[in-house]
Amino acid sequence: MKTLGVILLLAGIALALQFSTPNIADPDAFYHMAHAKVYAERGIFYSEFPWAQFSIIKELKSDIWYGFHLFLIPFTYFKNGVLGIKLAGAFITFLTLGGFYFALNKLKIKWPILWTLVFVLATPDVMYRLTMTRPHNLSFALTVIIFALFLSSSKRWPLFILGFIAAFLHSALSWLPLAVVILTSLVLKLRREPAKFKHIIYLALGVITGLLARPNPLGGLKLAYIQVVQIIIVKWQNIPLTFGRELKTPNLDSVLRNILPIFLIGIIGIILYKIVIKKYRSNEINNSKNIFLSSLTVSVFFLLITLFVARRSYDIFTGFTLITASSALSIYLNKLTNIKYKNFVVSGLIIVAGFLSLNSVPLFKAYNADAWAPDDMKESSLWLKENAKAGEIVFNTSWDQFGSLMYWNNQNYYINGMDPIFEYAFSPALYWKNHFLLADVGYTNTCGLIRCKQEEIETTPSVLINDFKASYIVLKKSRNPKTYFYWVKDNTFPLVFENKKEAVFKIPPR
Repeated sequence: MKTLGVILLLAGIALALQFSTPNIADPDAFYHMAHAKVYAERGIFYSEFPWAQFSIIKELKSDIWYGFHLFLIPFTYFKNGVLGIKLAGAFITFLTLGGFYFALNKLKIKWPILWTLVFVLATPDVMYRLTMTRPHNLSFALTVIIFALFLSSSKRWPLFILGFIAAFLHSALSWLPLAVVILTSLVLKLRREPAKFKHIIYLALGVITGLLARPNPLGGLKLAYIQVVQIIIVKWQNIPLTFGRELKTPNLDSVLRNILPIFLIGIIGIILYKIVIKKYRSNEINNSKNIFLSSLTVSVFFLLITLFVARRSYDIFTGFTLITASSALSIYLNKLTNIKYKNFVVSGLIIVAGFLSLNSVPLFKAYNADAWAPDDMKESSLWLKENAKAGEIVFNTSWDQFGSLMYWNNQNYYINGMDPIFEYAFSPALYWKNHFLLADVGYTNTCGLIRCKQEEIETTPSVLINDFKASYIVLKKSRNPKTYFYWVKDNTFPLVFENKKEAVFKIPPR
């Protein structure tokens, strides 16, 4: 009955978070569902990807989210496609919270359900990302489960299976569970405990197998390298690609709202741990010390990544900091016999979750209000589907429009999607020509370099026709207001469709 109650509670939280807004939390959801639909219609071994014409993904013909897209196939059969996205997102949230709860329970941490609620409410960015229909949340859940099994079980084969699933779902994050268990093994080694190297080998073999179990695995590995390593190199070179917000380092507001609350919880956990260590003999709490020190090490590692590489590591930092604090509290409570005091601590934990929600819930609502509409690009996409020839290229100024365009209309092709690094890896010159249009300054001229001399500047119509081979261009008026008004006034291209938010221009052939 307890397990059923936990399942119903977590399912209720997942559904409440997902359906608290009609909007879609992340534009990647449209793309992931569109790609899953391709597999549903053309077979799971279909590896071509002509929809992003000027992306390295088209050239390498592989899918780094292959397993995740197979996972989404059942949700593509809903007649109401947006409902399918929402239900898929709710199921992913449920699995993520269930994985976190399972890990806490496996580590014998007191009140795992309360700590799972704290994880939901801890920070606004984590709360918002829990609603995204994408594989990152599943990668996190698998990682904490692997961490828990690595510390608490002598069995190795589950690590192989979980490593396989993690890499199969999302090859670009296949390094995550390996990094966590290697850090944990180092902690064990420093504490003169068995470092479990054979467990790491089983996990590594599972990851390698998961990376290879897809059409064109070599192409997938190259794409994973581009998304994980090359993007960091580009950032360190200060090349101003139009990264998504979560690939940037946090600003002061993000630090105060997302990092500081969790950081303080971690500090409290460290203080409590120090108190326990002084009071009790080390051999009485040896395994608990392994959990505390390992999770603390992982937490610090991902805090540094969050601060200096990308804020998308918030959730990993948050999850492992909560494991750190909860393990310290569990050590302390295991030595208490006073029931009233234990109840007092539980009440305090509930109050902490309440205070955290005062920070997280309002911003979560604000994020949702500013999220992607469920009919994003729908009218312009359907117009193009009805009027453009199959296979004609539609120029999309921004990479984050691609998912919606492909979702509503997969008979036409587009410029780029997913991350901008894929267009940059395909051709830096084409990336910059696109960049100036996205920046709303390239409506007459553009250029294939960051800084251009007069003789390097090209007219925008010639670039769209000769370089991008485009037959149409679709704009979001709010993103490209100068371009929209200039082209309408100047009649640069015929305006063939518009509504309140979008406009489609026809590019005449030469």
